[in-house]
Amino acid sequence: MKSEQKVGLLFFLSILLVAFFAWAIGFINPFSQTHSLKVLYNYAGGIEVGSPVRVMGIKVGKVSRIQFDALKKSTTGEEAKLVIEIEIDKKAWSSVRKDSRFFINLAGVIGEKFLEISPGSLSQPEFEPGESVRGEDPPRIDQLISQSYGLAGKIIELVEKNEGSVSSTIAQLDKLVTNVNKTLVLLEKTSQNKDVSRLVDNAIKISDDLAYLTGQLRTKKAEDTYELVHKLLFRLENLDGPAVRKFLQDEGIKAKIF
Repeated sequence: MKSEQKVGLLFFLSILLVAFFAWAIGFINPFSQTHSLKVLYNYAGGIEVGSPVRVMGIKVGKVSRIQFDALKKSTTGEEAKLVIEIEIDKKAWSSVRKDSRFFINLAGVIGEKFLEISPGSLSQPEFEPGESVRGEDPPRIDQLISQSYGLAGKIIELVEKNEGSVSSTIAQLDKLVTNVNKTLVLLEKTSQNKDVSRLVDNAIKISDDLAYLTGQLRTKKAEDTYELVHKLLFRLENLDGPAVRKFLQDEGIKAKIF
């Protein structure tokens, strides 16, 4: 074999080896079984290239690329300057829909970061490969801790400045609780007294009698009686003592009551 042929064969084998290694590490894959999707964030929470992508807790892909784009906006016009490109297995692609949500999660307390996708409903259409979608920004743990420290400091400062007021308030509350307990004990003792119980029973009976009497006053018979008395008083209104005495004397009745 000529030297030129040997050089050509070695060059061809080198190209094959480079292509094989590129395919092995995922740099190129003509027989790719994944679809790509771009998820937009303003804060990634420490996620990195190679971080797993999970759907319903199952790994279905990985983060393939992270890039910054100061002019990037979501479909709703919201600014999202961080673009995370993910690769999702074609077998799980049908579960990712337009109403799916994209979270950056943590495996355990100090575990690795991963991108979690909540499956969408079948009534929503699927994404087109390479399409962009807005993700849910993870909470800033550092900011939460900082705010917690600040809040704790303010509470301590408030307590220190108003230590006397707080102590007096606690003392007053203690006295109030003590008085309430004493009142409850007194009420319990009073309820066990026979005279008080009889007095309460009599009051209940009187109230029942009054309720019965007022109920009878609302009947038709009571209304007729009231009307009759009213007419009688109306007729006697213009009579006086001398006129009544003269009437009785004329009739031969000696009435000394006048």
